[in-house]
Amino acid sequence: MSRVKRAGRKILGFFTRPSPPEGGAEHVQTTAGKPLLGFVDQIGLRHIHGWIMDPDDPVQRLLVEAFLPDTGESLGTVLADQFHHGIAGVGDNSRAYGFWFHLKRELSPAERERLRVRVPGRDEITHSPQLASWQPLLHVAMDIVNNCNLRCPFCLYDYSGVRRTNVMTRETLEAALRLMPYTKDGEFWFSCLHEPSLHPDFLSFLDLIPNEMRNKVFFTSNIARRMPASYFQGLARSGIDHINISIESRTPEIYERMRKGARFPIFMENWDKLLNAFNEVNSSVALRYIIMAYKSNLHELPDLARYLIEERRAAQVEIRYTYDVPFIDPAFREQEFLTQTDWDWLQANLPTLEPGQILLDRPPVPSGDEPSPAPVPAPTPETGFLPGRYLARLSWDGTLELRGISVASTGNTMIEVPILTKNVRDIGDPETFFNTLDRSEIPA
Repeated sequence: MSRVKRAGRKILGFFTRPSPPEGGAEHVQTTAGKPLLGFVDQIGLRHIHGWIMDPDDPVQRLLVEAFLPDTGESLGTVLADQFHHGIAGVGDNSRAYGFWFHLKRELSPAERERLRVRVPGRDEITHSPQLASWQPLLHVAMDIVNNCNLRCPFCLYDYSGVRRTNVMTRETLEAALRLMPYTKDGEFWFSCLHEPSLHPDFLSFLDLIPNEMRNKVFFTSNIARRMPASYFQGLARSGIDHINISIESRTPEIYERMRKGARFPIFMENWDKLLNAFNEVNSSVALRYIIMAYKSNLHELPDLARYLIEERRAAQVEIRYTYDVPFIDPAFREQEFLTQTDWDWLQANLPTLEPGQILLDRPPVPSGDEPSPAPVPAPTPETGFLPGRYLARLSWDGTLELRGISVASTGNTMIEVPILTKNVRDIGDPETFFNTLDRSEIPA
């Protein structure tokens, strides 16, 4: 898995997703000059997280203070000079305007509601409209199986050594679900690399999710295994955030070549069952479609994107480039990968619909005007990581790989730092576990 991420792009590894400024680019009023830019993103019972900058002096790093306005008690100060993964295009583009710190004492829930944060000598920092309690997990990328029913030629996972399908136990899932309160909405990935419908208890696993946590969950499926109508009815009533559906073409020959092992009639049968089930109950579960762009399907994609939105309940269509992992067949790479001219054509010909309905994730283009970035050393736990912001990869057997964001991250380069690997069943109390991490005391 890659260790260096270009912030704002989905990259192989822990799949860092595009992040707008947390709370938006709102402002804090100041007594003179331009308004300060920033937000308080999270207030926990022991932690504060956010960002702040002065557009009149973007080189300056501001001191922030947490306090209770009714008593005047100061609960801590810190310099806002940390890397903040969720902001871009502000100030000096370093993203080094974040603040995160432990409060001097634990708050009561009532005190959490009253807590304010300010730049001393200036005004308070605005609370984000999405102000959250303590949620240290940026995402949990989980898989309940270790296999897929297909062998797509562009897959970023190497299945050459996979001989059997292993499945997660209920005990492991119940341990994993204890992480959900510490994860943001839409960021608990029930499947990440593999096909979740291979698990015989998949629907009952979804039923184990507490109702109040279901908006945190999504999964990705190729819906290429013949499934009964009851399966899709269960998905329609699941109440989760969304489902990603993989599709490259409505042309059977192209679909079956790209989705190796699938049969187009079975896919269409399943797709119709799914839409019928969703329409019957007017399901709240959003459908998102993921399309990989190639020479074979390039000229179909504009019409396909429109069709998915207008005819197939698409809340969003994302067209992606291929992560060029080394085990992709060189012949496939040569025959199918798009040129920059192809990407330009696609971008110019996609339909103009509501903002955010169609996402085009094209490969980055190196600029000849910019120097090549200096090589980034492989990170280690000793590099140092920012507290309170973690990425989790959780395998079928309960293996939890936790990574942090390196303190060396800057600008468009987000460096992931490996922190620890342990079984999620061995985590007794998640809050104590994350508090220990936040103090940089890595448990054994």
